[in-house]
Amino acid sequence: MRKILALAGTFAATLLLSACNVIPTPLNTPPATAQKFVCGGEKLALDGDYAWYNGRRYSYQNMSGGQALYRYHSSQFAVKKEGNNRTLMVELSAKPCVAAN
Repeated sequence: MRKILALAGTFAATLLLSACNVIPTPLNTPPATAQKFVCGGEKLALDGDYAWYNGRRYSYQNMSGGQALYRYHSSQFAVKKEGNNRTLMVELSAKPCVAAN
């Protein structure tokens, strides 16, 4: 009985370890293709329907008046695009964004 439990445990551990190697990147890490910016000393990355800010992945909600609204649970922010310039708007502050390499 102990041998069966030991083998089952070893098999389960092997499956868990191999599953961890299948997951490419954590959700809170932006992909290499993301556009990266520094806004007031804070990092912002934009890629498709997602934005990464302060270590969280925000989902695109809607576009209104040149502003894209992103949301993560109860927190949200907007990115305003004017030409090639972007401004991050969080709560009552507006932070100009500079492209980062």
